[in-house]
Amino acid sequence: MRTFVDKSPKESGAMQTLYFNKEQTKELIGIADTIGLVLMQHYVAIAHQTKPNMEDAVLALTLDKSELTIRTIRLKLTKYGWFKRVKTTIKGETHIMYAVGKQAVNNYSYGKVAVLSVVK
Repeated sequence: MRTFVDKSPKESGAMQTLYFNKEQTKELIGIADTIGLVLMQHYVAIAHQTKPNMEDAVLALTLDKSELTIRTIRLKLTKYGWFKRVKTTIKGETHIMYAVGKQAVNNYSYGKVAVLSVVK
């Protein structure tokens, strides 16, 4: 997977280009059809934001799909190691941590990488 992020202060974190290689594209489509690929692209694109909202309901509205469809696809992506979401409470605040992409999920499992944390 390759991403190119625009680092300008005006558009901090804006995505210029995002693509998966041929094998990754085939795997994602095999897991959850074309919508799985689109959802994964969306996860990667918004992961660069300061406080991304990756909740199923919000993504359902954004992608014009039902919340059930988005949840089902997210669970498939989680099952096959493409996405991981963990909720934890620290000092009374709920934090949601995301790992997006196979490498991030694998590194998260071994504690090698800090993942995105969002206070909810």
